[in-house]
Amino acid sequence: MKILLIGDCPLSIRDGIPRLRDSVDSLGFSFGIMPSESGRHFLAVATGRPIALRQSPIEKPSGFTLIELLLAMAVLALMAVMMLSVTSSAQKIAKQTTSRTEQFREGRRAFERINQRLSQATLNTYWDYVDSSGRPRTTSNATTFTPNKYARISELRYLQTNASSLTAPGGGTMVGNSVFFQAPLGKSDTLSGLNSLLNTTGFYIKKSDDSALRPATVSASKTRYRLFELTEPAESLTIYSLTSGNAATTSTAWFTTPLAVLGNSRRLADNIVALLFQAQYQNASGTPNSAFNYSSVPRGAATQPIEENNLPPNVRVTMIALDEPSARRVAEESITLTDATDDASLATLEKNLTDSRLNYRKFQSTVSIGPAKWSSR
Repeated sequence: MKILLIGDCPLSIRDGIPRLRDSVDSLGFSFGIMPSESGRHFLAVATGRPIALRQSPIEKPSGFTLIELLLAMAVLALMAVMMLSVTSSAQKIAKQTTSRTEQFREGRRAFERINQRLSQATLNTYWDYVDSSGRPRTTSNATTFTPNKYARISELRYLQTNASSLTAPGGGTMVGNSVFFQAPLGKSDTLSGLNSLLNTTGFYIKKSDDSALRPATVSASKTRYRLFELTEPAESLTIYSLTSGNAATTSTAWFTTPLAVLGNSRRLADNIVALLFQAQYQNASGTPNSAFNYSSVPRGAATQPIEENNLPPNVRVTMIALDEPSARRVAEESITLTDATDDASLATLEKNLTDSRLNYRKFQSTVSIGPAKWSSR
């Protein structure tokens, strides 16, 4: 038996020896307190076999190697780049979608306004005598006028025409179709509360820069297709100065005069590249007919044409709008767009837009003109 003296044994350890002995007896050890002559006590460990000290294996230091750290950094960097790319793409798509939605929202509002105004068009047609040549009584023929038959008479006008033949107010180029007519819109610069005042109004597209629209502090110019609304104030109405006492006049000054005044037109929407009006009606034989060019102006013919002093009962309105990025490309890349004035050129324009990968939206509806009292006689 070998005895190993551990050292001076404090009182606190001596009190716990019996419990410790019970715990390690099964391992072949014995514990006890050995007194000395000096009165000190030592903790003694006795064993029947040599006490072998176990050689603990050398543990590897915990942590990452340089290669592992570099690999982890590379993976994290790749993930960061991928997340940044996805976020950037999402932001770009969201911005484009928002811009496109806002752009088309402006176009939709303008399209709804056209439909509303067009449905209010009026000619205030009445029946009166005309002579054998189909001309009504006027101040110039009052003394020689011989009544022959009744015909439709009106001092108001309705016109759908190819806009390229018109002079653009403030410069630029007119494109597509345009429409001009009278309607009770109540627009006045001096009077208020008279909501049924008659106005000459109309809609047209003009391609031009924005020099007449942008503030003086902005120098950059931007060429775009823009939709305008013409409204002549009631107190400046040109139509009655021409037709009063002369309902047979064919003068176009009733709309060209207010059109030339820049202050009578206001911008409704940008990037509107096509606007078409197709009158739908029955001809004299009752057969359905349609026309992009329609005029109610008197012809002075012995047999009154069906269109004379007649509003078309229905008008199909078609409008095409681009989003701002596409419109910017048209301006920067000088892309030539077909001037749509009928169904064939409209189809060509749509193909042109598709082939050029321009994003557009087509609006189309049929407007019933409420005040129209269509008669095929």
